Amino acid sequence: MKRRLLLYFALVAALALAASLALVLAAGCGGKKSTPTSTSGSHAPVTITVWHPWTVSSEKKGFENAVAGFRQQYPWITLKIVPYPNSDEFDTNLIKNINAGTPPDVMISFGPDYVGKYAADNLLIDLKPYMDRDSFAMDQFAPAALSYTAFQGKQVALPVLTDAYGLYYNKDMFAKAGISSPPKTMSELMTDAKKLTVRNSDGSIAVAGFVPLLDFNEIGPADFAHAWGGTYFDANGQPHIGTDPAWASALTWQKQLVDWYGYSAITDFYGTYVDKEWTSQQAFETGKVAMCWDGEWRTAMIANDKANVNYGTAPFPAADDHPEMYGSGRVGGTITGIPRGAQHPDEAWLLVKYLSTSTDFLVSLANGLGNVPTTKASAASSALHLVPQFQTFIDVWNNPKSGFSPPLTATGSGYADILNSFDEKWVSGKVSDLQAGLTQVDTDIANQLALGTGP
Repeated sequence: MKRRLLLYFALVAALALAASLALVLAAGCGGKKSTPTSTSGSHAPVTITVWHPWTVSSEKKGFENAVAGFRQQYPWITLKIVPYPNSDEFDTNLIKNINAGTPPDVMISFGPDYVGKYAADNLLIDLKPYMDRDSFAMDQFAPAALSYTAFQGKQVALPVLTDAYGLYYNKDMFAKAGISSPPKTMSELMTDAKKLTVRNSDGSIAVAGFVPLLDFNEIGPADFAHAWGGTYFDANGQPHIGTDPAWASALTWQKQLVDWYGYSAITDFYGTYVDKEWTSQQAFETGKVAMCWDGEWRTAMIANDKANVNYGTAPFPAADDHPEMYGSGRVGGTITGIPRGAQHPDEAWLLVKYLSTSTDFLVSLANGLGNVPTTKASAASSALHLVPQFQTFIDVWNNPKSGFSPPLTATGSGYADILNSFDEKWVSGKVSDLQAGLTQVDTDIANQLALGTGP
């Protein structure tokens, strides 16, 4: 574990090295110079480099338009904006550049999976000194923000926009089936899914009520377990999937619905539509699925695709014996921070603060991209022009039981692949003892984390 040993060894190194390290740390924490706080007076011109993941032309333009207010507020700061061409490789390449001493001043990433690693390896600077100096309060965000921007006491990132997940349902199909409202419990979800399913004469699925398979619109076993209040780790940070009863309940529910469809029938249907998630032929938009788990961005995609679907949204159902979980769900989304070694950390902080808290910026970007605005002020802004169905996701984001999943670790979130692999074997009928299998998942995750294997 090299992430902290370097600091420990430096303490016993020569005084010159210790002094040098202190200077580096001071610069990383904003100690190089006082942070500019106003546009008055004279300021030396500064150019800061910003890496961001919006590469679609409309998204790039939307981001450029949204940061116009920053340019007006800080005219001496020039933004060199660099859209990163492959968002899937953004974080790994950012880490390479940080370690090579060639980082941008500000990073913006689509996902927070690496935040634990960023904090543990000191790859992003701790923002707390800046936040303390500027009386920056985290309570302007929903509590869920802390679940994916901080790790082991280090606030290395802040949210820009966020994603929240819920249930989309086809109102016309509900009315035809005599269902008056979206399901609130998992038993209602299963009953409704069966009632809404339409089969062809050969038994294949023409319309699926709900598809309970991994990665169909990004759903996974942790999302099912959340309905029962399930968590990956216990209070000591040890995996407890085999001892938390939520997981066995969730996976049992999942397999019961898979078995009702017939494994071959539902996987054939899955194979037809899973790769169409980001196209106008997406299953819910084309009336092939009556209910689906999805993120808030689907509202914008339905509008952009001009999909002829009369739909509503609701929080994902909760387990019958855990009604307190209703209204919550998985959240997580775009983050921003200052890489170690940034040339202009003080000016970078001004942009990070703007990206995470400017109501005008967040509302503009939310309107353009269809993502959840993260501050309470932006979510309540009258300037938001989002469809009524979007409110579900703002409510999920603000629910105190919502959070990012899988939880952050010092090595990333690759450990979740162990559970996902087991889940695929489980629903296919290749696992005979669920409890023993979940216990083995705990062992495998613990071993992977002990080895420090990254995502």
